Amino acid sequence: MSTSTIDRLNPFIAEVTSDPYKFYRLYREQDPVHWGVSSNPNLSGAWYVFRYEDVVKVMEDRRFGREFLKRDDVETTPVPTAYSTFLTMVSKWIVFREPPDHTRLKSLVSKAFTPKVVENLRPSVYQIADMLLDKVQSRGEMDLVEEYAFPLPIMVIAIMLGANPHDYPLFRKWALALQNASASRLKPPPEIYENAEKASQDFIDYFKPIIADRRANPQEDLISNLVKAADEGDKLTDEEIVATCTHLLTAGHETTVNLIAKGTLALLQHPDQFKLLRSHPEFIPNAVEEFIRYDTPIQMVTRWSYADNEIGGQLIKRGDSVGIMLGSANRDPARFKNPEVFDIQREDVKHCGFGAGIHYCLGTILARAEGQIAINVLLNRLPELHLVNQNIDWANNIIFHGPNHLPVAFRKPVMG
Repeated sequence: MSTSTIDRLNPFIAEVTSDPYKFYRLYREQDPVHWGVSSNPNLSGAWYVFRYEDVVKVMEDRRFGREFLKRDDVETTPVPTAYSTFLTMVSKWIVFREPPDHTRLKSLVSKAFTPKVVENLRPSVYQIADMLLDKVQSRGEMDLVEEYAFPLPIMVIAIMLGANPHDYPLFRKWALALQNASASRLKPPPEIYENAEKASQDFIDYFKPIIADRRANPQEDLISNLVKAADEGDKLTDEEIVATCTHLLTAGHETTVNLIAKGTLALLQHPDQFKLLRSHPEFIPNAVEEFIRYDTPIQMVTRWSYADNEIGGQLIKRGDSVGIMLGSANRDPARFKNPEVFDIQREDVKHCGFGAGIHYCLGTILARAEGQIAINVLLNRLPELHLVNQNIDWANNIIFHGPNHLPVAFRKPVMG
């Protein structure tokens, strides 16, 4: 264990999630491989790594993995075994699988996220962004999370899957139920898991008829492609197809929600950078990378140690849980010059916000495109955009880190 006298970090409390960066600085400097509080009440603790070098090392080292490790002494499943529908669903998500299952699933799904596919989707993303702003423009105000950052990526993924994009209010309700129960948190109340159990069944009931329809009437969408792969002997079950669709509509899109919301927030809190981007829209691709580095959409990911390892002078034993602090790594002064400065013209923006190794996010190309388009449309459509409230309502979630709500206002169009 760590011999440091520094307090044990509990990254799941509101004091940390509302302003994680001051904690990152402290631990990065004083105890960069830290034995802190685990989100799993059955574990005596968990390791947290804060430096860029160590973060990348753990993500790329195959001695660390996502698939939960069975231990004789404690229950290590991602959710309590009593909630069987939810547990089965989560256990089939790509993000919680290791080779060979991870390789098989990722190779099938990644075909939907190639540069060519994403390029062909761009007109649809623009159309959705404009449609969402058409609904609010005459009001002169909106909740940027609820009315823009959330519906945009979830509608895009629905289109890719072959689901009805206008069902996104249902997807949002079910996705939030799964997210609240699957993201690391301390002893959530039973209703959190009960809601996730029901949402898992709702997703199954929603997608099973679509899968059956695509088997009889194939179309040009991801569900049809997954059904075709299953029927051609690719060892893909209908349960895995449902789980994959659910994963993409929940954890798979949340990165983009927080990218849009926190990227807009960073611009509004740095008026000089906002003004610069308005006058130089060609900086938008680089600005999106700086959004991800400066205030990382997913602050932490986890791994299990599959063997005894040494990281930063600390022995991490087989069966230990490791929290990889992406948000800290992206502000490590050993890696980035002036890391606390938000600079949309930053030349070195090789962040680790999308992960590394075999679990590198397969939707990065789409997330970048959505972020670029969402910001571009905001800049073009909403003059005098500003925050309504400087006190940000942060979700108490260190993994899917972002504001619950982001009220903004802007100049209404002049009516002719």
